Amino acid sequence: MNEEQLSIWTYLDQNARGFSQRKSSTEIKDACNLEAGDSTNVYVRNLITDMILNHRCCIGSQMWKHGYWIVQNEEELTPACESLENRAASILERTNVLRQNWEHSNG
Repeated sequence: MNEEQLSIWTYLDQNARGFSQRKSSTEIKDACNLEAGDSTNVYVRNLITDMILNHRCCIGSQMWKHGYWIVQNEEELTPACESLENRAASILERTNVLRQNWEHSNG
């Protein structure tokens, strides 16, 4: 992990162990003195995604329940994974409908 990611991990470890202590991307950005990237803190979110994908960090999040936390048990892991699975299913459905629309208008 790079220094910014280590800073995020340390912050979460000290302040966001478990869903009930989750921290928003803005709180993380401010506490770790990171750049935002845009109004949705895309830079911070991308750092966290890389931490999950490439550095074995177990950081949970859920759509519509703002914040990130270090997952403490399977009861916290399950809804975090279900949230990601629901997003993936929604994107796949949109992809399929877009292809159908293309075929309909160009078929």
